[in-house]
Amino acid sequence: MLVLGVDGGATKTACVVADENFKILGVGVAGSSNYHVVGVEAAQKSVALALKRAIPPKLKHNIDVCCFGIGGLNTKRDEKIISGFIKPLVSARRQIFVNDVVIAFHAATCGEPGIVMVAGTGSIAYGVNQEGREGVAGGWGWLIGDEGSAFYIAKRALMSASKAYDGRGKPTSLVELFCNHLKISKFENIISKIYEEMKPRDLASLAPLVTQAAQNGDEVAQKILEDAARELALTVKALAERLNMKGRFTVGAAGGVFKSQPVWRFFQSEVQKQVPGAELTKPLEYPVIGALIMGFRDQRVMVTPEVREKLEKSLKTWLEN
Repeated sequence: MLVLGVDGGATKTACVVADENFKILGVGVAGSSNYHVVGVEAAQKSVALALKRAIPPKLKHNIDVCCFGIGGLNTKRDEKIISGFIKPLVSARRQIFVNDVVIAFHAATCGEPGIVMVAGTGSIAYGVNQEGREGVAGGWGWLIGDEGSAFYIAKRALMSASKAYDGRGKPTSLVELFCNHLKISKFENIISKIYEEMKPRDLASLAPLVTQAAQNGDEVAQKILEDAARELALTVKALAERLNMKGRFTVGAAGGVFKSQPVWRFFQSEVQKQVPGAELTKPLEYPVIGALIMGFRDQRVMVTPEVREKLEKSLKTWLEN
């Protein structure tokens, strides 16, 4: 039996092939496959390249099940478009298409009841309760939502920096950090950078500067990261209450925002205080493992936490070699 798992997001696409013994046989990485971000043609090229790099030629017609976790798959229309440009790329007996938050959930919980909080460019939580009912919270996009995301952090930081520069807010090292990062001599030149040269999603790339400032003792940056973590914890709490989660259950985390140690520490603290029964796991390193887990479960092969750990270690070895 051969299972193929794909994690396609706004930044990159990861593809992994494994057999029934949970041995990884191939790994491929390419660019963005979120068609809302890069368009259908570029998204298809990314998936095609990741598949080509991952699937050994002699096995390309022997795949039993493919699970694609693709960012931007939110509606039936999205599913039709995405499956339309992906299905012709790979020969498999069965193909599964879900939003990438669903594979992150399986990577965190092995498919058992729980919640995963994903915070990257945007933010969204997905969960399944003990009765099998699923739900989401957040995911409203950069304009009206995505609290706690990299975009949220960067926007808050830019607002704080502009206030500090005007004298309307507390002084912050973010002013100088933004000037240096964006290669501008005066902070007021940031207006043309932000509004003429950058797209809204590009702002998310500025979020690590906020962590840098916070770790150097900047109180304004620290407050922004604390607020972001609090928003993420609130999203988990809201979903747990909506799903009426009972007893002990896993809460996982995924996405680049959790690489910020201040965010992760404060998120842990807030979840432990606000979400009864939550058992936090460390932030996911390889959400694509969740796509493999979904594929195995589709073939009635259960994946234990021990097997998941084996897959993660094997994938890490592949990527480091």
